[in-house]
Amino acid sequence: MIASSRPSPADVAARIADRNLAAPGALGPDDLPFRLLYERGILRSGMHRHTRLVALALASHADYVTGTIADRDQPFLIRLADETRLLRPQVVVALNTLLQRGWVKRAVRAPGLRLDYETSVLILTIPGLLLDGLREA
Repeated sequence: MIASSRPSPADVAARIADRNLAAPGALGPDDLPFRLLYERGILRSGMHRHTRLVALALASHADYVTGTIADRDQPFLIRLADETRLLRPQVVVALNTLLQRGWVKRAVRAPGLRLDYETSVLILTIPGLLLDGLREA
């Protein structure tokens, strides 16, 4: 009899990713402006205060109605650290949390380019499972 091994953190993360819990929701034409919903969701989340601060700093660069961050307005890691007064590693942890929970995604880039936060273009998203609750409030 082969004993089953305990799941590793990577196994748990893969299971969560498989459930697609953080899939972005789609806004309809009658919805409130994207940034209003995004900021409302971030402020209501139970995430660490540094993560919420980074999310709100990132959102401040986005268009109010669409939530799109223009290429020239992308803050990247250095600017986010400067705006929030957090250390770069703290900003990286916050961005990783936002990425894992579906509040941010990285734009698809050409193969071979680095995917670090110093050069990655970030896109604001709202997790689909939370979107209905944000609309009603």
